[in-house]
Amino acid sequence: MSGWKRVPRCGPGRSTRRPGPYPWRRKRRLAAALALALCGSVPVKGANGCGATMTQAQKTVEGLPHESGEASGMATSVRYPGVAWMIRDSGHPASLYALRLGADGTATSREIPVSGATNRDWEDVVRTAGPDGRDRLWVVESGQGGGGRTIYEIPEPDPEAATSAQAVARYPYAYPDRNSNTEAAFAWEDDLVLVSKNFPARVYRFSDPLVAGRTNKPVYVGQLSDSNGISVARPSPDGRWIATSTHDTVFLYRNSSAPGTLEGFTNREPFHVLVAAPEDNVEAGDFFPAGECQLVLLSETRNTYRLSSQ
Repeated sequence: MSGWKRVPRCGPGRSTRRPGPYPWRRKRRLAAALALALCGSVPVKGANGCGATMTQAQKTVEGLPHESGEASGMATSVRYPGVAWMIRDSGHPASLYALRLGADGTATSREIPVSGATNRDWEDVVRTAGPDGRDRLWVVESGQGGGGRTIYEIPEPDPEAATSAQAVARYPYAYPDRNSNTEAAFAWEDDLVLVSKNFPARVYRFSDPLVAGRTNKPVYVGQLSDSNGISVARPSPDGRWIATSTHDTVFLYRNSSAPGTLEGFTNREPFHVLVAAPEDNVEAGDFFPAGECQLVLLSETRNTYRLSSQ
């Protein structure tokens, strides 16, 4: 474990059965639906949610510290404002990296080792709300680095005080219809969603609770047309977009239904495509900070890219 490192940047279970449709989740969804009916989708950017498109990317050269480079996944924290969690892929420690991305032109990182886990090929990390008031981080391992495909469940640690984190469960998984590589995942209504790396990208949802000790298989939802070889997939905070990213290009998908469903993003063309990181290698990203329509991408060369709604 190391202390916070400062570097320059540009401007910006039951423990063995999660995620799944528990009563606490149904109550949360009902409350969210009531809030939507009373005051609109929250959180949103302004009165109309995320804008019609995105700005060109703002690049920060070597925006990540050396010891937290080669990012493979990023998840924005809700409980700890201004913090995002990062992981690294095979050949690196089984650790979480707390990134503090402030508005003062600096970025900091703090490494927190994860007990009970092995990093064979960690490819993405996703945050969901926990029933005990403590959020969960789900680390998705693709299986390319040897061993089977695995999802780790890790209660979110305190980014300032924790000296270690604990993987409380590990869940084997496989696709129901093919053998695909996975480098992108996200949460939808606190269900874990995987997106395959083939063309076109295929979306799968774990609508039932994950169970340790057996191979968990998600349900196929649909395709994200044109997305190919993606390493990032994230819904916007207002649920109106899904953004995907290859190593250099971002695709935006608008939901066809209201209120939006996960299926509403699939089997339709992207409404906006832009080259965000030419000649680079983007591997991680999320909307950051929590509730804002700003997409932050991290590359394996430690560069960061920021794209804002407009």
